[in-house]
Amino acid sequence: MKFAKELEREAVPEWRIKYLNYKAGKKYVKAISSAVQRTSGSTPLTRSSNRRTPTFYSIVDPNSESPTFGVQGDAPTSSRWHGQPKSTPVNIAKQAEDEALNSDGNSLQYGSFVPTPAEQSRPLSRDHQTDDQHDGQNNNQNGANDHNDDNEFELPEPAIYTTSSSPGTRQSFSPVKKSTRFNFRRSNSSVPLNSGDLPPLGSANHHEEQLRRIFSNAKDSGRITGLPRQSLDLVREREQQFYQFMDSELEKVETFYQKNEDRAGQRLMMLREQLHEMRNRRIQEIANEESNRSFSGLSTQKLQEGNPDKSSGWVHPLKNKIFPPGPNSKSFQDMPQTPHMAAGGRSHDGRMDYVRRPENHEVAYRTAKRKLKLAMQEFYRSLELLKSYAMLNRTAFRKLNKKFDKAVNARPPMRYMNEKVNKAWFVNSDVLEGHIKAVEDLYARYFERGNQKLAVGKLRKLHRKPKDESGSSFVNGILIGTGAVFTIQGLVYGSELLHHDDLTIRTQTSYLLQIYAGFFLMLMLFSLFCINCSIWLRNKVNYQFIFEFDHRSMLDWRQLAEFPSFFLLLLGVIMWANFSRYGDDSMYLYYPVALIGLSIVIILLPFPVLSYKSRRWFAYSHWRLLLSGLYPVEFRDFFLGDMYCSLTYSMANVELFFCLYAHHWENPGQCNSTSSRLLGFFTTLPAIWRFLQCIRRYRDTRNVFPHLVNCGKYAATILSYVCLSLYRVHQTHSNLALFVTFSTINGVYTSIWDLFMDFSLLQPQSRHTALRDILALKHRWIYYVIMVIDPILRFAWIFYAIFTHDLQHSTIVSFMVSFAEVFRRGIWSLLRVENEHCANVAQYKASRDVPLPYHIEPLMERASTESSPAIQPQGLPQPPQPQPAEHPSLYDSASSTAVAGPPSGGLAQRRTDLPSPGITRSFSKVLAEAHKQDFEKKRRPVNEGSDLTVVASQSDDFDDDDDDDDDDDSATLPDLPPQGGENAA
Repeated sequence: MKFAKELEREAVPEWRIKYLNYKAGKKYVKAISSAVQRTSGSTPLTRSSNRRTPTFYSIVDPNSESPTFGVQGDAPTSSRWHGQPKSTPVNIAKQAEDEALNSDGNSLQYGSFVPTPAEQSRPLSRDHQTDDQHDGQNNNQNGANDHNDDNEFELPEPAIYTTSSSPGTRQSFSPVKKSTRFNFRRSNSSVPLNSGDLPPLGSANHHEEQLRRIFSNAKDSGRITGLPRQSLDLVREREQQFYQFMDSELEKVETFYQKNEDRAGQRLMMLREQLHEMRNRRIQEIANEESNRSFSGLSTQKLQEGNPDKSSGWVHPLKNKIFPPGPNSKSFQDMPQTPHMAAGGRSHDGRMDYVRRPENHEVAYRTAKRKLKLAMQEFYRSLELLKSYAMLNRTAFRKLNKKFDKAVNARPPMRYMNEKVNKAWFVNSDVLEGHIKAVEDLYARYFERGNQKLAVGKLRKLHRKPKDESGSSFVNGILIGTGAVFTIQGLVYGSELLHHDDLTIRTQTSYLLQIYAGFFLMLMLFSLFCINCSIWLRNKVNYQFIFEFDHRSMLDWRQLAEFPSFFLLLLGVIMWANFSRYGDDSMYLYYPVALIGLSIVIILLPFPVLSYKSRRWFAYSHWRLLLSGLYPVEFRDFFLGDMYCSLTYSMANVELFFCLYAHHWENPGQCNSTSSRLLGFFTTLPAIWRFLQCIRRYRDTRNVFPHLVNCGKYAATILSYVCLSLYRVHQTHSNLALFVTFSTINGVYTSIWDLFMDFSLLQPQSRHTALRDILALKHRWIYYVIMVIDPILRFAWIFYAIFTHDLQHSTIVSFMVSFAEVFRRGIWSLLRVENEHCANVAQYKASRDVPLPYHIEPLMERASTESSPAIQPQGLPQPPQPQPAEHPSLYDSASSTAVAGPPSGGLAQRRTDLPSPGITRSFSKVLAEAHKQDFEKKRRPVNEGSDLTVVASQSDDFDDDDDDDDDDDSATLPDLPPQGGENAA
């Protein structure tokens, strides 16, 4: 598998822009390779070639007899600059020898049948002579071996000795002269750490003179001799840009890793104090219980006289009987003594949470244990994510260095890795490993009675690798296909019964179809959510983190889709059995009871089967929704409430179902919308739940905007449904006018809220027209389509006003309007979760801050100062961030996909030329960030309200090009901003 795909799959989505931009680095390497080919006029180097063509871009050392060639113009190339041993000369290519032997004047040279004349050359130095003689002997021996093996007349490889001819005479190719001519050195992957380390450069005339002397007798000497110096400068420029890119990426990775590692150390310190406090309190509780038992002979009256709480005399013994000390509590006494942390010893920071809770020092042991256990698990998961971040970046640097060495035939290889990356803190630090070991030890001692193996096994299960789910896909196909066949056949039978001669059968069938239609709409919304999960997963949207799913029991979207697929099969079979008149006639009206009863039993089955933990999470979420206002609002609470706001048809069927069976199907008309006010109340119930949740959010935060403003939106929704119910019951034009008025207000209100707040779109001066700066979906057209469809479907209620002649608005019209609303909610949820993910990306938030039980000190892990990349320390030079010209990227694909910053003269440059947006910009920023307060957050970010649009420099759509070493797309170099320019990442 190509490494780009692996990086795409393994990278933390919220940290995508903090990874090495691997794809941009590949473009730099391709640009270098293209420049090398253009300069040398040779074909690309391949792994399969037995002889490597020397590179012809170099710095010529004026102090050496022959030029030496290096990786780049700015890099030190000679061994004397780094104290490394001199590399041996490369062998002469066979083609070069043939050219020399076949040229004029070479009849008396090596390889001729006539003895070679005596050398007419000046003596060489001892080092050069020894090296050349040694290479000549080796090459001569190699030529003899080739001749013996091939059994054909072929000249052996030449022995390279150099002679020099006097000026004006004809050049002869003596062995010594050939050494001077072909004494190329392989490219040395030197890194220009400091510009002062570079060797002095010769003049341009000196460069060209050396090159002419080297290539003067080759067949293609005209092309090489006329080689412009600009080609060599291009190679040096490309290499310099590559190294600048690598340095800036290394600094980015190093800084991010160090900040997260320091934050992890602070979090570990506080968790340790919390665990000590829990142990000390538990030991004190046990000691108090034992002391109470020692005075058990005293009368209850005396105990109550000495205790202000009179109920404690009988409550504590009863509580001790029900909840005796467990094995963990007993093991606490065997631990070494730990410092006692007073619960109220330190000031409590009210900003640590959006929720304002009263001070309560009496925290139950079981509550504290549960919270600390969850906090330790989440902290361990964050450490594993950081460890994976370091390993992936190290591998990415090594891969890029390897590609660079291959492109330039660098010797020695992996120079950048050895001199820069391997000395970086994120590679050499063992602090993170120490934190992981400490967490495993603490978890074992405090929660697993010292069983290290059991503790490690439970902690490591939190990070589960994805596995093949093709079996679930096959099961879903079977269930959906079979269920669709039964459902369609049942509808055919039901439509025939609607034209039955018996009026009673026609009436009963119409009401049965309404009940089945409400059930189908719930399945449809469930299925749309599963499809959205697939889209989120494909685009690296971390919906598991947003919904706070348990990673140990979390279902893949294919496994989750088994539930609506099975219920569709159940619906189809029961509809077919019902309308085909299967069984006794008395059963005709009771098939819906079987359908709903089986569905409730499957969901609430209290046994560890059929994804028990997921079903329990689903049932508990509905319990919290039913008691809206009593629980703090989490993401799942308001999200589930919004889902039910689109299921008004199904909610109305709750009243219809119980009314029909409570009256034994006598006079079914008394249960429809023209007679029952209770049906109208059930249509408003989801909006009432959301209204109460907004009130709870205002109570917790005291923020008028957005919570009370959001209350106004749901108040308009409630009034709209109330007016619709009144119009259906009383059938007056005034009620119709009220319904149209409030529905219009509600449609405009909700459409604006969807676009500006829930989606955070239509932001001015965004890098994406009429969108926002950070996008997670790969295709932008999806946003534009949803921006058009969502407001249109918000006004689907207009069909109720059009078909005023039918006071019940007919079952078909009501169903189609509800169907459109369910579809709108499906696409709404797609962008709502994606927008929340993009907010996490802007804050680099990849793990939860679980609230701790004891108020020893406020949470030490604050939002990073990088919450908005626009806020950077002043006076510090920012590393350059390249941006591929053809493939601009956000976190170049969540796949959520490394990220490059804006090119020079790009977004950051353009914004400086724009006029100050002033109030308009501030207002749009407030609207764009309103969605972040829809639910309770565990911490208040330091830079809350930061300008998300400025994060555009980090963001764009995703890039899907493969990491192919042999791909032949153009190696266009990303534009590189100047040093000290604006940091986009």
